[in-house]
Parts: sequence; C-alpha cells; structure tokens
Amino acid sequence: MTWSEIRDLHVEFLAEQGFRPKVDDEGDIHFRYEGRHHFIMESQEDTYFHLLFPNFFPLTSGTEVEAAALAASSATRVTKVAKVYLNPAMDNVCASVELLVAKPTDVHDQFLRCLGILGTATGKFLEEMTARLDGAQPGVRTA
Repeated sequence: MTWSEIRDLHVEFLAEQGFRPKVDDEGDIHFRYEGRHHFIMESQEDTYFHLLFPNFFPLTSGTEVEAAALAASSATRVTKVAKVYLNPAMDNVCASVELLVAKPTDVHDQFLRCLGILGTATGKFLEEMTARLDGAQPGVRTA
C-alpha cells in the first residue's frame, strides 16, 4: 500500500471516531485529542505506525535540558510502547507511540489505548521533571 492509501484509511477511521483529521502540508495526519495536537506520521512501510505528540514541553535552559533527558529516559523505561525524547534542536520534548502491525488498519483496534499510553508517558515525564527541578529525588515518594 502507498502512504496515500494508508493515510486515507486512517483519516476515515479518525473521522468515524469523531476526530477532525486534516492532512498537513507534509502529508501527515493532524488531529486534536483532549485539546492537544497529535499526528500520524507518514510511513512508506505499511507495517509501521507512528503516532506523535510533538513539542509538549518547552526547554528554556541547560538545566531543563539535562533534567528532561533523564526524565524522558525514565518515562520511556516505565511506559510500554511509548518513547519520550528531546527533539533534535533540543528546545522541546516530544512523545510517540510506534508499532509494527500486520496491516495498517490493525492499529485502529488499539488506537484509543495508544492515545492513553501517550498520556501515561507524558504524565510520567512531567512528574519526573517536577521532581528534578524541585530538587526532590525522582521516583522516591515521601510520607
């Protein structure tokens, strides 16, 4: 299948689910979920699915970059399927769910779960960032 055919399947699915998908200038699918921008990224392989939640945390200082790298690593480590990472320019943080599927529509059965996984990963990242920037020991609860 071509990306155009795959994209059409995903756009139709998202519309049926009540989302308002739009194809952006790069050919990716843009939609909002809980007021936040998400993208299904172009893939030339029909067995690969990439759901992106971009730029959800801006980085304004070197201290934040260092803390974000550690928090992203922690969030990725403890959250199934999700990746949290600093973007190449290192001025913000992104999260994604990436899956290998037998056919493009296989992801539709798990789509809402994938969105929930992104929420879990970003929540864990924010929890870790708060602890790191507040000087607390991340991952350790106090009484």
